[in-house]
Amino acid sequence: DTDDSIRLKAVNHLTYNVKDKDRALRFWEEVLGVQRIPSQVDGEHIVWLQLPSGTMVHLVETSDAPSVPSHHGAFEVDDIDASQAHIRGLAVETTEITTRRDGQQNFFLNDTEGNRIEICTRSGFPVLV
Repeated sequence: DTDDSIRLKAVNHLTYNVKDKDRALRFWEEVLGVQRIPSQVDGEHIVWLQLPSGTMVHLVETSDAPSVPSHHGAFEVDDIDASQAHIRGLAVETTEITTRRDGQQNFFLNDTEGNRIEICTRSGFPVLV
């Protein structure tokens, strides 16, 4: 058993490598509705964003963007159909909505930098730990 004081408890932040942080920021704000917060580090190459849950997304400007092989974060929404319709209404391509064995629905899209993003409903899988 792992000491509870050192167990991983929550996702604090995800990072996405981007070639153009300003373009990526517009996408995250305008398409996904994520809000910018003040950066807590020195450096003009990083943008800090925050979801209502407190989880943060950091956009890191680098010539190595996007990350290869591709990785992604998954973000929960209350209404997946409306979310997909909104994103598609902004001329952003998405995959079709699929349903997993636990009832969770999801779809994928790419940001302006080629990073993969998953939009999903809350998982129907119970917390086991």
